[in-house]
Amino acid sequence: MNTVVVTGSAGGMGGAVAELFQSKGFTVIGLDLKPSKSVDFSFVGHVYDEKVWEEISECIKTNKLELSSLVNIAGRNYFDEIEEARLDQWRDMFDVNVLGMVMGIKHMTQFLKKTPNATIVNMSSISAHIGSIGYAAYVATKGAVDSLTKSLALELAPHIRVNAVAPGWIETPFTVEGLNLADDPVAYRKNVEAMHAMNRVGTVAEIASVIYFLTSDASSFVTGSILTADGGYLIKN
Repeated sequence: MNTVVVTGSAGGMGGAVAELFQSKGFTVIGLDLKPSKSVDFSFVGHVYDEKVWEEISECIKTNKLELSSLVNIAGRNYFDEIEEARLDQWRDMFDVNVLGMVMGIKHMTQFLKKTPNATIVNMSSISAHIGSIGYAAYVATKGAVDSLTKSLALELAPHIRVNAVAPGWIETPFTVEGLNLADDPVAYRKNVEAMHAMNRVGTVAEIASVIYFLTSDASSFVTGSILTADGGYLIKN
């Protein structure tokens, strides 16, 4: 049975991905800061902690699992204008959003190389292409994710395909929380929806489907790509 490792598996996006892969018959290994649902093996810890990845490696070996995909979703955000920037926050942003992917890929590649048509999918964002006032740290990490994806697609070819997904606004608990902080949440949400050609925000299920596509044979000739799934945000803005 094919196995997938999903980081950020306790979150809205990661949970949706874990559920989808389970429904497709995959064994799912999840990693997050809290226990994950819809997974067969749940690991708790920081995504950039090599000890956790060593534990996951032992799990794969002990259970004789065949790892076919690594999906790197774990991430965090941080708001501060540059004149107030806190270096500890910037460092943690890169630890979680970039180095966490590096550690996962470092330790999982040994197993992915043993599986035909193995894949890695990284979570990027359209923010890497448009910028965002006050979120320079987040934007910088997503730009790094795009570059990492392209570089490793070359390094790991032809054995492992490496791609990334760049979503627009997606209906997650984190996004809803941010929308509700506005003075007029209803008006702000309508404004956000109008920024998309589809006139709405996306769902975690829609992004999960895009991620699944990039791990499937349907995308067998796709590697080194940053697949934009933004409901037409970029073309409208």
